[in-house]
Amino acid sequence: MLLDSKSNKPSWAEEKLSQIPNMVSEISRKITDFRQSYRELVINAEAFFEEYPTDYKKLTLLKHKVKTYQEQIDYIDNYRKEKGTFPAIKGHSSAKRYLSKLVAQQSASDMELRELETRLNTQSNNRYELLDHLTDHMLDLLSGERIFSQFLGTIALSTPSPKEKVRHIRNEKYKPIFITALTIALFEEVRTRHTFDSRFLHDELKKLFPSDKSYSLMADKLQQEREDSSAPEAMPGDIKLAYRENILKPLAKAALLQSIGMHSPEANDVLGHDRYRKLDQQERERLLSIADKKTSDYLKIGIGIPTMRFNSREERDAYLSHEKKQLAFILNTLKSTKYTGHELGDLLRIPMTYASFMLSTKQDFDYRQIYRAYDILEQGKADKAYNAVYVDCFLNMVGRFPLGSGIYVIQQESGEIERAIVSSLYPADPDEPTCKIITRRQIQFLSQAEVVVSKGSNLFFPESREASHYESEFFDARYKDEFTWNATDVWENQVPAIEFWKKDGTRRYNGSFNPDSY
Repeated sequence: MLLDSKSNKPSWAEEKLSQIPNMVSEISRKITDFRQSYRELVINAEAFFEEYPTDYKKLTLLKHKVKTYQEQIDYIDNYRKEKGTFPAIKGHSSAKRYLSKLVAQQSASDMELRELETRLNTQSNNRYELLDHLTDHMLDLLSGERIFSQFLGTIALSTPSPKEKVRHIRNEKYKPIFITALTIALFEEVRTRHTFDSRFLHDELKKLFPSDKSYSLMADKLQQEREDSSAPEAMPGDIKLAYRENILKPLAKAALLQSIGMHSPEANDVLGHDRYRKLDQQERERLLSIADKKTSDYLKIGIGIPTMRFNSREERDAYLSHEKKQLAFILNTLKSTKYTGHELGDLLRIPMTYASFMLSTKQDFDYRQIYRAYDILEQGKADKAYNAVYVDCFLNMVGRFPLGSGIYVIQQESGEIERAIVSSLYPADPDEPTCKIITRRQIQFLSQAEVVVSKGSNLFFPESREASHYESEFFDARYKDEFTWNATDVWENQVPAIEFWKKDGTRRYNGSFNPDSY
């Protein structure tokens, strides 16, 4: 939406921000809608990249022609006023007829210029609306740990298996949405632990959040885990709406558009007939340079600041100031992704790195690579490739075991090995994920309770296997050194989303099995 449609709305802020789907099938439908909206944005961007060099070359030429004609007209008019007669024009017997011709040419060029500007402004406004509506609808939904977990988990679990030919194509369509949700969640964790040098963020956060109050977008998670009076509160509707519009929305736009330049003709020339092939270093550097330039062009030229009418100069000035600040912040955030450890760039770089494992577009992808994402980011922190505070916040949020990933669990009560799927963010211990156990005595079974899987009961860890009551020969014969499993293989056909995401709010701790007590 444009700025004039979002001012002074605290009366309905609570109602708007509470319109979150109750049924899990609705979450899946909305994710599909977001993917389709993003696809429309990409198609629109592809058209822009094809057309804008010609359009803006013509725009520049027409502006020059109109200016040149006007300068000649002004010269003749001024000469006539001063001398009382028309000047002699080389190659023209009548300066008066020449003036009439200039006026006609200037009028025709000016009309052509106005028509072109109107078309380009309309297209820019449409692109702005398309992007704004997508971010609006996403941010309407993304509020609270439970919704974030279900949103990210549904995307991860809907990923085609490594052998499916459509996997890399489908993942490319979902990845920007996945990255955007992770970016919003990361920023929400970071903002209470990090003082930003960015003047935009510093000023906006100071205006929004009172120093004597602690509010959280993830309040449902925090209230569940902490019952003390110091726990952050859920944001009031007016603060949440302002937070969303003034900070989260431009951040979400940066995340959604970080790869839009990859859809330009110049980028396609580098990628060739197979955009998912492995590039050599020279090709990769050239592609990134092109993508950065084209993404910047798309934001500054293809979207820019929408044109609209105002009732007063004060309204116009306030609108332009707001939009210029937001556009500058988006551009600065995207530019900062090229710099190691930058406070803005890492808000995108860390989710982008993580998403490259979760939604890989590589042709030789093995699902077991997703369990390496935690260690890769840890190593990145050690190498100072990422801001350490950001990495800690992110890894504490996602844990070692990604949402939607499959693990094997030794049931504390029975000693049986069961299958489990990670179902929630924010594990109390990164090595102890919150899961839904989906089997009972190896038979499909689902309940609404969640289980915190202890490190000692998770077959992923060698020490857990060594300490268990099972012999190593058994593990060798049955699991063949694969102690995780691909949960996407059972998603929907055996494990219905509508059942899996039902949670009754209870969590039990699954400790190590004691054979003597069985």
